[in-house]
Amino acid sequence: MEPLLRLQRILPELTPELRRAAQWVERHPVEVSLWSMRKQAQELAIAPATMLRLARAAGYDSYASFRAPFQQALHRNGSTMASRAQNLQGSQACEQQARALSQQQEEALRSVQRLNPVSSLDACAQTILAASKVGFLGLGASFACAFQMHYAYQLMCGNGVLLNRAADLLVELETGLDSGGVLIVISQAPYVKAVVKSVQHAVQRGTTVVALTDSVLSPVAQDAAHVLLFDSQAATQPAASFFHSLVGTVSIAEHVLARIAALGGKTVVQRLAQLEASFQRQEIYWQYDDSSGGHVS
Repeated sequence: MEPLLRLQRILPELTPELRRAAQWVERHPVEVSLWSMRKQAQELAIAPATMLRLARAAGYDSYASFRAPFQQALHRNGSTMASRAQNLQGSQACEQQARALSQQQEEALRSVQRLNPVSSLDACAQTILAASKVGFLGLGASFACAFQMHYAYQLMCGNGVLLNRAADLLVELETGLDSGGVLIVISQAPYVKAVVKSVQHAVQRGTTVVALTDSVLSPVAQDAAHVLLFDSQAATQPAASFFHSLVGTVSIAEHVLARIAALGGKTVVQRLAQLEASFQRQEIYWQYDDSSGGHVS
């Protein structure tokens, strides 16, 4: 969410009182969206003007404009798949719905570049490259992205493990993931409880966590060493589908994989060359036989 990203960037420059207010805002997004500025100030035992100063420090001209994204996010996350599907039925022509969905997908792609500086991507990639073992955890809709990311990572490095269930993490923690290992967790609202609890357990065991998620307030982001963000749906627009988009999720995963390849040096190149040679010998991929005009596998 944009106000929280802005507050994170300016946090070191704030006075102690404004820093305390910023930290309260980050922990209480629902209250920010529902309560008046005066009531929020009373909760913090500060003057209402302090909340206005906080909003202006973050680049907003009023507290109303500062809190608007919190209200939009609350409205968006409070809807259900059934209600979103019902709103879509008969409300738009096919072309209009397709156009709206494409616009939200494009925004999700743009959000990955907007929310993640190259320095953050590189720091994350370096942490993963230095790991003794890398676990990939994503359940529900996020499992497909975890599977894809693990598959591509294995091609480059070979020390990854796909965690199909929350119980898999417990096994891996007993066999080395907590000793120099990294857990990559992929999660977006609505967050799967088993994933959140698994991440908390991994952090307690000393595992380095990399979170690919849709908000700095995501429960999997709270204790992560690296947090990379994407927008699953534009907060200012109604849902163009009953299901949250996975475009941002896949995009940030591909960015991380690209930086691992770029920073992995000769080790990555040599492993990929060896695998490709092996695939060719075993005729893993379908090829055209130009000499006979037919197809061979």
